Amino acid sequence: MLQRRAIGHAFAVICLLGLAVLTGCGNAGEGGQKEGTGPGGAWEKHITEETVRLKGIEGEYTLLFLTDTHAIVQSQGASEQEAANEEARYPTFFNEEGVPSAEQFPEWVRYANENGVDAVLLGGDIIDTPSEANLRWLEEQLGRLDMPYLYVNGNHDWTYPWEYMTEAGKAAYLPLLEPFMQDDTAIHTLDFGEFTVVGIDDSPGQVEVGVFPAYEEILEEGRPVIVLAHVPFMTQSVLGKAREAWSSPVVIGAGNYGGIYPNEDSERFVSLTTAADSPVELVLAGHVHFYDRDVIEGERQVLQLVGGAGFQGNAILVHITGGE
Repeated sequence: MLQRRAIGHAFAVICLLGLAVLTGCGNAGEGGQKEGTGPGGAWEKHITEETVRLKGIEGEYTLLFLTDTHAIVQSQGASEQEAANEEARYPTFFNEEGVPSAEQFPEWVRYANENGVDAVLLGGDIIDTPSEANLRWLEEQLGRLDMPYLYVNGNHDWTYPWEYMTEAGKAAYLPLLEPFMQDDTAIHTLDFGEFTVVGIDDSPGQVEVGVFPAYEEILEEGRPVIVLAHVPFMTQSVLGKAREAWSSPVVIGAGNYGGIYPNEDSERFVSLTTAADSPVELVLAGHVHFYDRDVIEGERQVLQLVGGAGFQGNAILVHITGGE
């Protein structure tokens, strides 16, 4: 018991430090609803509503965007190392009312079903580690949705602190997420006919090379595109806020100003996304645990919405409609 407490204390220090390093439309309004029960009782949803107009589409759609819930399901069958990590990080992911994230998430499923949203978009760090208990819980929760979902990797969904972004960790844990990502963690899509939502993996802080050439082929179709990612791309607003909130770069781009220096794959992705003839109209991201709205600069400006932390009860309701 003393050994376990010592290990737990060590992981608490490591993970609190690591959290600081790793850590995310016209605004139609922000409000909350007293819904959900748990040890903390009723809790408030903080839903920001955004309207995005896609040229040429005739239908109207509503998408629920949720990111950074960091759900932790503690299990008696966890290894000593996993249990110590869970013990250290579990208290971090509660909302103001004291409800843990894993108990909030079923209420988001219920909200999506009761309100008949057209899809749920999950921007990564939905689970805090790829533990067996977390993955079973994830499968159960997503299986209760009455509509399709699109899920991209965060930097925590497939990592542990002791195998953070290592090749061994990637080989062992990343494939565990494939069943939730159409068997391709790099890029997958949700096709609405009139437009496409494209999920891409930039969880390591760079766009994965596996995104290409599929991404280029999607853009060549010419239909409006919404990109779902985890790590935001540099905008003036998100970079400034991130520099204040975190002690290390957490935004892809503007390395000279505190962001992540983009590699060739990230530069290629941003160039394609913001090209003059690009059909991309919106980028959704998370990671930084705060809401932001700004444009990614390029040959054309592309709107980027960054979602606040789901474990704090935040989500974005994106209304898609036609128009110029």
